[in-house]
Amino acid sequence: MSVNSTSTLNRAEQLRQRRAQKTASRASAARKSAPLKSPVGTKTGPSFFSRGYQASTSVPLRKIPPMRVRRQYYYPLGSSGAEIRLPAIPLVKPGTRLISAILLVLCAMVLYTLAFSDQFEVQSFQVTGLQRLSYADVEAVLRLEGSQIIEFDPGHAREALRAAFPELASIDIQVGIPAEVTLQVTERQPVFMWDKGDQVYWLDAEGVILPPRGDAEGLIRIESNITPPLTFIDLPAKSGAENSSSDSPTALWGQQVDALLLKAINDLVFRLSPESNLVYNSIYGLGWQDPRGWEVYIGKNLENFEQKLTVYESIVEYFEKMGIHPQELVSIEFINAPFYK
Repeated sequence: MSVNSTSTLNRAEQLRQRRAQKTASRASAARKSAPLKSPVGTKTGPSFFSRGYQASTSVPLRKIPPMRVRRQYYYPLGSSGAEIRLPAIPLVKPGTRLISAILLVLCAMVLYTLAFSDQFEVQSFQVTGLQRLSYADVEAVLRLEGSQIIEFDPGHAREALRAAFPELASIDIQVGIPAEVTLQVTERQPVFMWDKGDQVYWLDAEGVILPPRGDAEGLIRIESNITPPLTFIDLPAKSGAENSSSDSPTALWGQQVDALLLKAINDLVFRLSPESNLVYNSIYGLGWQDPRGWEVYIGKNLENFEQKLTVYESIVEYFEKMGIHPQELVSIEFINAPFYK
């Protein structure tokens, strides 16, 4: 029994010695492979060093931002050389978001002021160039008084005035701040009066049909049983240049009379005597009232105007020679086939 126990103890001691040698060799190998690091900035402590351990990881030092030195301002006190130190005013550097927010607020304030402030409310406006129209007529269309200047649209106002008043040849609108509106207009001057019997139209020198407003003296009267014939461009849906008597009078305002008809009317005005009134018939066309007591018609085709007048002069000489006195009319619409009633 003693021999076996002694041999068992010897073997146990040998195992412990071998384990201790292996542990010591591993520790020495680890110390040789890992270089020693400074304990400053490493996660070490007394317990690690006291037990023979060394830190294997390190924690980087926290970067301390540089201290901003506040600028100072030194103010000299006379010639003694003494100075007083004053803190400088800090510079504010706003970001883009702050600048955008400030601009947005300012724009909102400006828009609110323009939309609701009494300072930008139009109390009245100036109109120059009116003759037959009045300030009240223009205001009834624009409705400008009491509105904000930001709501006023000059282009829309110009179109509204042209639609309501075809006698306006030109319209110039100027807008000023805070609430100034100035209109300068030019009215067309009527020259002819087209008398249909139940309706009267005015025509200017360019043949534009105008509504009769106010008083106009010295107009050349044209008696007719139809409304003024218009150009083919203005009435593309109609087969001819005539209008039916049922057309609305206001629908013709601003339209233009046929150019050939207007030229023939102007020629007749300079050729006829002042007491000869012009006429226009839906069947016989353009003509005039002869002082001898009958009507003369040159027709609707006014291309051979000069020849027709020459033929009529010859017919009048024939009437005087033969003692013929027409009771109703003389038609020279067709040069080769004139007739009288």
